[in-house]
Amino acid sequence: MFVFHFLSSNEALKVSKQLCADPQENKMTLIKLFLIIFLSLLGLLIFKVVVPPLDFPQNIPTIPFYVIFLPSIFDIDQTQLYNIYIRKSMEKYGAVKIFFGSRWNILVSRPEYLAQMFKDENTFAKSGNQKKIPYSVIAAYTGDNVISAHGDVWRTYRGIMANGLQQFDSKPFYTNSKKFCKLVNDEVIKSDSNEVIMGPLIQRLALDNISQVVLGFDFGTLNGEANPLHRHLLRIKKQIFHPFFLTFPFFDKLGFPARKKGFKDVEKFRELLVTRVQDELVNNYKFEQTSFTSSDLIKAYNNKIIDYKQLTDNIVILLVAGHENPQLLLTTCLCLMAKYHDTWQTEIWEQTKNASTTKELNENPLLNSFIFEAVRLYPPLNTIINRKTIKACKLGPEIVIPKILMLGIIVLVCTHDKKNWGNTADVFDPLRWGTDIDTIMTNWKKSKTVCTMPSFHGGRRACLGEKLALQEIRISLVEFIRKFDFKLAPSWEEKLTPAGPLCPFNLKLKLEPRTISIHNFEKEAKVEVEVVSM
Repeated sequence: MFVFHFLSSNEALKVSKQLCADPQENKMTLIKLFLIIFLSLLGLLIFKVVVPPLDFPQNIPTIPFYVIFLPSIFDIDQTQLYNIYIRKSMEKYGAVKIFFGSRWNILVSRPEYLAQMFKDENTFAKSGNQKKIPYSVIAAYTGDNVISAHGDVWRTYRGIMANGLQQFDSKPFYTNSKKFCKLVNDEVIKSDSNEVIMGPLIQRLALDNISQVVLGFDFGTLNGEANPLHRHLLRIKKQIFHPFFLTFPFFDKLGFPARKKGFKDVEKFRELLVTRVQDELVNNYKFEQTSFTSSDLIKAYNNKIIDYKQLTDNIVILLVAGHENPQLLLTTCLCLMAKYHDTWQTEIWEQTKNASTTKELNENPLLNSFIFEAVRLYPPLNTIINRKTIKACKLGPEIVIPKILMLGIIVLVCTHDKKNWGNTADVFDPLRWGTDIDTIMTNWKKSKTVCTMPSFHGGRRACLGEKLALQEIRISLVEFIRKFDFKLAPSWEEKLTPAGPLCPFNLKLKLEPRTISIHNFEKEAKVEVEVVSM
């Protein structure tokens, strides 16, 4: 058209005849043109995946783009991946460039860099999935919430939710741990070898704990498997954490039928969950008389402090983070107790078998040092990419970071760096925390303050649910070792999850019910339930 505009009508007619003279040749020309465009776009895409953007800092190493895909191809877990491809660079430079989530990011492990990120939130702003990949299924799942929000929005969420997460009744933890042990015992009876796969049972325990203590209703997974809400959750987790779409969330934009179904299933689950909370707390005005975190969210919604989507987003994240992280940590603790049966399991059982109050568990040196060391050795959330630079800045004295760049933490490097933890950094050694409870708790707090233990994040954005989760683990773990003597199942291959959250993969235990005297049963029945102040 633009050519013809400058030609006379006769000349235009002549050109038209020339173009139409050989339709077959024109067709081949168009095919070549489209092929060139396609290959150019493909080349650009490959370049963006293989090579970090040119404005990324040049004085830190680049982890090869293919490393993130290796667990999907080869039988390799996260610790092996870390040791082979990441550890040396991270320990030397404290930061690396890595491809994940359809973009290049910077991962940080050096404590002083982490301290800077945690302190200067106006530069290194929290940025969750709702900001970095708003078009993805996982962003539709978690939304805008207290974990990933920034600035005034986060302060509003925190003001609403802090009290419910810091004052809680631990009674359901005791009740549910007994139900959990009964379910495990039922599986032992069914098994000819006394071997039980633990993952699905631990998840059911974690779901009932968070729903009863924080959300104000009983998820009901410990009472039976035929639970529609639970089945729906299992289905959407498979869709959300599909390895390909988790690595390349951009493809969620393209409308594949499976991803369209994922969006619909996520929306249905969110609707079912909030409806359940409404039925339990709103319709009977129970939220007015209770101090559940969900009750405080409902009050804030009624007072127009937050809107309905914000209410839903935060109820969902309470369930998601509130059950997944304790599930991962409890799996790790049971694995390590089974592995160190003759030492740590036996000693902790001896020290806690007659404990009758929450206070006794909170102050038990062996139990707490064991749990802290489990968190250090296998941090449940290994890689966390949730910070975005608001402006160009420097990380430390030398690393220049451009604006709008995603940064994150690789926690496993922080908790295994020999500069921070000595030559035994890779060894499971609870005694490194101390032998008396005051020393243990002091060392735990110090490791978080100096950012050598960022498993619960840090600074003002430290996890609000940390002590609730640790209390849940203490109670569940002690109840389990009271009921069972257990080792790693001979048929289980000892390995960790290949990607995503970090814990033993498909853990299987060989269990023998303990013989406990009537006196201990009576003592357990009189457990003092305390309100734990955080």
